[in-house]
Amino acid sequence: MHLPDFNVTDRVALLTGSGRGIGLALAKALAAGGAAVVIQDIDKDVAQAEADAINTAGGRAKALGGDLADPAMPEQLAKEAIAAFGQIDILINNGSIQSKAQFFDYPIDTMRRELEANVLAPTRLCQLLMPAMVERKWGRVINFSSIQGIKGNDHMPAYAMSRASLENLTKGLARKFTREGVTVNCIAPGWYDNTHRNENQANSPEDIAKMGKWLPSGRLGQPEDCAGMCVLLCSRAGEYITGQILFVDGGMSL
Repeated sequence: MHLPDFNVTDRVALLTGSGRGIGLALAKALAAGGAAVVIQDIDKDVAQAEADAINTAGGRAKALGGDLADPAMPEQLAKEAIAAFGQIDILINNGSIQSKAQFFDYPIDTMRRELEANVLAPTRLCQLLMPAMVERKWGRVINFSSIQGIKGNDHMPAYAMSRASLENLTKGLARKFTREGVTVNCIAPGWYDNTHRNENQANSPEDIAKMGKWLPSGRLGQPEDCAGMCVLLCSRAGEYITGQILFVDGGMSL
């Protein structure tokens, strides 16, 4: 195996929730490897700024907005992404909603919104974009889960359920479509620094630093820590990896 095996040149990737944090790190890594990237974020201005930066640096990027909790959004994203670059070779379902409350007080409407964004939107995007991958005999799907997918969480029941659901979807699609040239995997991060979500949950930078001290790694992850796994899975080097839940968590799942 040599370096070109990790090449993603001329591939086109749609990444949901990629205007910041881990999703943005993945988009930058794929763009640096030669892929065109569609950066989707609920805040289109954020996505546009990052797409502009990639284009200015000589890459190819398109920004899209939209709320994944809107049932009409997957069709719109698929249509606009294909219009931008002609096809989608790589689908990365990274975007999600996470809310926290005591279980008995957890609003059912909040739960519905989370499951719509975290499960149904990724599932629908797979339905819309995978047939063309199968027809071309090449495709990559990466779903993002979490440590919560195996541990559960009574304060974030909808989020934990949604992660477990995506893990199950990943295995089912991999079993069905890998012989058609489409691999399907799941990346499960743990606690990461420099992400919008974790920054909002912590009271101070000191609290964030403390979170990592009890991990086997001794530190929190950085968004770039997921980038290598992403490029591997999207390249020829990763074509024999499918149906896997891959923890990139500094040992948190141990």
